[in-house]
Amino acid sequence: METAGRIYGDIAVIDDANVKDFWNNNAKKDSTLKSVLLGYDFCENSAELHNQKEANIVLDFIGRGRRKTILDIGCGIGRWAYNLKSILERYDGIDFSWEFIKAANNNFKDVDEISWYCMPATDIDKEKLLEKYDVVIATEVSMYINDEDLHKLYNNINDFTQKNSLLYIQDTTSLLETRLTLKDFDSKELKTKYNAIYRTRKEYETLFEKYLPEFKITGNGTELLLDKNSGARDETNARYWCFKKE
Repeated sequence: METAGRIYGDIAVIDDANVKDFWNNNAKKDSTLKSVLLGYDFCENSAELHNQKEANIVLDFIGRGRRKTILDIGCGIGRWAYNLKSILERYDGIDFSWEFIKAANNNFKDVDEISWYCMPATDIDKEKLLEKYDVVIATEVSMYINDEDLHKLYNNINDFTQKNSLLYIQDTTSLLETRLTLKDFDSKELKTKYNAIYRTRKEYETLFEKYLPEFKITGNGTELLLDKNSGARDETNARYWCFKKE
């Protein structure tokens, strides 16, 4: 069923180029937490509330002691480099938006253990990165990738991890019984057309079983990340999963 750019249940293909253009244009206008977390339509500090809650979850998950090598897929302005700076041995952030990569470079000038690369999550140049990482983070990435290409993201996650590597995935999901796709949706909040795929929790966990079979879920999937102040909507909310590779 489709209503003014909102497609319920059916599998619809979103335009990769339009998604990339949206994020580049968004970053040009505003390279802050609100631009990364799309917190324009909530309370003034909604993005900060979202980020702080998620930072505590991830630090509790990966530990606050030994320094770690971290690959951040979909790094945006580098919020995870900032959130995890106390435990970074090396951090590599990648994003398909050159505007976000430029902003990240400006935010972290001359920090030797932090590097930024403009490349898509589905086509990573492995020559520029470490062979393996202690931790891989992918937040708000899968929702902008069509079904036919998702295996490329998960294959990359497999390639960059080894036994005991940790993985944190967070995406905005549908709270309905079926997925919701926004396809060239005229967003009043964002003042532009917006594209995203909100899969259900069950859809994601089926994908994890298929493409990440060596990873054991150690935390959540059941808990919703956001409340009304930090970005919860009637039909969608962010979920997160913590994994360890066996």
